Amino acid sequence: MVVARVHLFFSFAYCQKFHFCALVHWYVCESDEQDEDTGMWIVHLERTWEGKALLNVIDAESIVCGAHLLPVYGNTRVPERFSHFNMLSMYKSFFVNHFADHHSNELILG
Repeated sequence: MVVARVHLFFSFAYCQKFHFCALVHWYVCESDEQDEDTGMWIVHLERTWEGKALLNVIDAESIVCGAHLLPVYGNTRVPERFSHFNMLSMYKSFFVNHFADHHSNELILG
């Protein structure tokens, strides 16, 4: 499985059939092994050779479950005016939290 950040869900009709889609940024693993301290995978935003984040449209039915991402904080302090709304833009790497409650990973469609 791969991790993606959904920015937008949308649908359109083509040839009298509705297509349900999502606009996503992809995340890739930083290593072939889990972090030895936490046991979690660390992911970061996948970028092109030019440094731009990969943005794709995918079929919404290909989304299997939600993922809980925890920032890799590093050694600096979190700013006082930090907002959870921009956390995915503020940090470079994230732990994929497999310890999250099982209800957070229920199937989205189905």
